[in-house]
Amino acid sequence: MDRNGGAAETVLNLLTVLALLLAGGLIARDRVLPWIREHRQVDPGDRVPGSLLLRNLPTGDTVRLVDLSPLTFLVFLSTCPSCERTTPAWREALRAAEPGPERFAAISLGAGSGAVDWVAKELPGVRLLEPLDRSRFAIRLGIGVVPTVIAIGDDGRLIERREGVLEPAEARALLHASPPRAPGTGE
Repeated sequence: MDRNGGAAETVLNLLTVLALLLAGGLIARDRVLPWIREHRQVDPGDRVPGSLLLRNLPTGDTVRLVDLSPLTFLVFLSTCPSCERTTPAWREALRAAEPGPERFAAISLGAGSGAVDWVAKELPGVRLLEPLDRSRFAIRLGIGVVPTVIAIGDDGRLIERREGVLEPAEARALLHASPPRAPGTGE
């Protein structure tokens, strides 16, 4: 009976190992891989995830970042001296662009009403947004410093990400990096 008992125990051990391997595979497929995809940085050429939500500060409306494309965004903090130094380049680029403010928006990574006052002073007439989840927004779009500019094309793909203070010619080029939608493509 020892011999049969040992064989049964070996079979049960093998079945237990197989069950654990199957459970581990299912957890990896259903939990780990989606988590990795959700926390991966979006690089130029990648689609911007539809789950990145923004609040339009003046109206309080919530919109998906990808639904605003094609657009160029200035990501800033109202307390950032570098952000203030880059705004003259954007004002000049927006004055020269046709259309101008319709293809550009500012995204505040800071909390509070300072952003509304800052945009009214530094970039009058520009649409102001804030991410609902600032940390997730910054991680997904690879925003490590401000100011950062991101340009999203009409296909919802990240065209370009640029950090730091820009010259007017660079701002104009980035403003034109997200060309207007072709007629009949939405928005």
